[in-house]
Amino acid sequence: MNIERILRSLVIGGVFLTPFLALVVLNDMFFPFITGKNFAFRALVEIIFGAWLVLALTSPSYRPKRSWILIALGAFVVVMTVADLFGVNISRSFWSNYERMEGLVTLLHLFAYFVVATSVLTTEKLWERLLQVSLGASVIVGIYGLFQLSGAITINQGGVRLDATFGNATYLAVYMLFHIFIAALLSVRTRFSLLRLVYGATMLLNVFILYHTATRGTILGLIGGVLLTALLIALFERERPLFRKIAGGVIIGVIVLAGVFFAIKDTNFVKKSPVLSRFSGISLQEQTTKSRFQIWGMAIEGFKENPLLGWGQDNFNLVFNKYYDSRLYDQEPFFDRAHNVFLDWLIAGGIVGLLAYLSIFAAALFYIWRRRDNSFSVMEKSVITGLFAAYFFQNLFVFDNLISYVLFVTMLGYIHTMATMTTAKNSEQKEPVRSAIPEHTVMAIVLVATIILIYAVNAKGFLANRALIQGMTPQEAGLEKNIEYFKKALAYNSFGTPEVREHLMQTTGRIVSTGAPQDMKQKFILLARDEMGKQIKETPDDMRYELLIGSFLNSVGAPDEAIAHLERAIELSPSKQSTYFELANSYLGKGQYDKALLTMKTAYEIEPKNGTARDIYAVIAIYNKNFDLAKELLVPVYGTIAVPDDRFIQAFAAVKDYETVINIWKERILKAQTAGADNAQFHVSLAAAYLANEERTKAIAELEKATELNPEFKAQADYYIGEIRAGRNP
Repeated sequence: MNIERILRSLVIGGVFLTPFLALVVLNDMFFPFITGKNFAFRALVEIIFGAWLVLALTSPSYRPKRSWILIALGAFVVVMTVADLFGVNISRSFWSNYERMEGLVTLLHLFAYFVVATSVLTTEKLWERLLQVSLGASVIVGIYGLFQLSGAITINQGGVRLDATFGNATYLAVYMLFHIFIAALLSVRTRFSLLRLVYGATMLLNVFILYHTATRGTILGLIGGVLLTALLIALFERERPLFRKIAGGVIIGVIVLAGVFFAIKDTNFVKKSPVLSRFSGISLQEQTTKSRFQIWGMAIEGFKENPLLGWGQDNFNLVFNKYYDSRLYDQEPFFDRAHNVFLDWLIAGGIVGLLAYLSIFAAALFYIWRRRDNSFSVMEKSVITGLFAAYFFQNLFVFDNLISYVLFVTMLGYIHTMATMTTAKNSEQKEPVRSAIPEHTVMAIVLVATIILIYAVNAKGFLANRALIQGMTPQEAGLEKNIEYFKKALAYNSFGTPEVREHLMQTTGRIVSTGAPQDMKQKFILLARDEMGKQIKETPDDMRYELLIGSFLNSVGAPDEAIAHLERAIELSPSKQSTYFELANSYLGKGQYDKALLTMKTAYEIEPKNGTARDIYAVIAIYNKNFDLAKELLVPVYGTIAVPDDRFIQAFAAVKDYETVINIWKERILKAQTAGADNAQFHVSLAAAYLANEERTKAIAELEKATELNPEFKAQADYYIGEIRAGRNP
């Protein structure tokens, strides 16, 4: 019995630690706001699961109680397991990556957390304490947000949208959303006025922080959830008429506030507000709104291809590339989520996966409203339903993260326990039969299994993450140490290997552009090329890696190799214009201007509204001396083909049209002088153009002007001037 008490205390203590995961940030790790929380959660769940398993194997009283919520959650995990096994990228579906750390491994941990929590927290009081602890953790996060608002602590993602310990305003918003309703739930459950004041103050803090995240979907979800809660109270509360009147007042108040906002939405007060201006700008024509619909359309196309069980988790990037909508040219180049939880599950698990996910909500609502013998009051039913409605609505526009998953599962566990407690009260109680297996034997086996599990799930990924961040960070020992860390990260062969390879390649690109020793550059280039080649073999249908290595090979002077990868990338994602840009760059590197022009013609025609495509097409037309085409593309936009842009300068210089180069530099200098920021380097560049055009006197004059602007340039300018006067071209 002593062992039982110790293990039970360990499990309960572990469950009560989960709310504080929101505070975990490991700054010395890659994706510090994500990886720290997730590795901690996985290890914590594995420990308490091992302790619970001993209890469950030796005493039936600790085994899970059956409910439709448990069945729905279990069915969802089973469906997603099958979907992942038959998905496109099984490894990624199981492990995810450092940026998200979701996948099947997280679903299994969430399910284990639910089973453990509901098997050990078997009283109403324990669940109330857990919710109180979670609310307390939200106060700490809220205070952190207040310090960010005051400027004492930096907002991690920049701007004015608070992100606290989440590094993402949207993640903080849904965290606060849950705790607003948790505070309301605890408030309606207590009979103590002082506690209600505490809960009320906590609720106001959470609302304030949520407001300053400026997350529109979540704030609208809160408003909708509050309205639904108030409506349910007004309709069904019979015992306390005062609360019905208050609910009616809330409904009227929200409607009035909404009306006032629409009346003043075009005023300076609203436009100058970082938060309110985001709401006043909501429309079907807004860029964010349009891009959401475009991404959702791509998701629907992906669903049509694999309608039953989807593509497996963490494979939306493949759908995004294959069905890429070229109208997204001014958005992020790669999306790994549909920004709609329901479409994400539709892609990950097909229609079966989505229905399994929705069944979890259905099961929860069933126990809240359909069972006559549960212990929820009308107020409690209304608040919990409002929470689920708010969460459901905001999920239409964003995607989940670990902490929102944990909060959702915690609320499901609370409902499950209340329902199974009621069932137990109404059924015949039997003395639990203890297992005949010796506890010490069970403990020894489970302890070994738990240690192995913790290592297998966490160790390699964690250590690879640490090595990766060190490889990306300047080292006192020099670049040799950096490459050593990258090799170390790769040697772990963890789920983070694709990201290690990608950042190795990006780091190599930066090193190549520096004055590092040539032999060291070559070491990085060879390693990056070899590792990205391995990645492409492992994930042959992911155009992202083909594009990345194609761009990398162009940057290190290997256009022939780049072309093969870029052509494969276009095959996988024929509507993504940026790939054509890079392919055209490859042909430019080989001097095959005609092929570059044909490539850009195709790219431009995919989406003519893309200004970048138009400009690159015009640049390559200049390389081909097709000035009529360049005029056709540029004059309607710029009024000239002498566009003040380095790409155009290089193109005109390549075809020896130095007069146009001179005119462009004159225009740039004039604009700089008008802005009061005359630039010595501009005059040096103009001098070079004059010299190329054999206008030596003017070249000398510009060098002298550069010296006036930057006296430190005098010695170099005198050398150039001397060479020019001697008839040489420096």
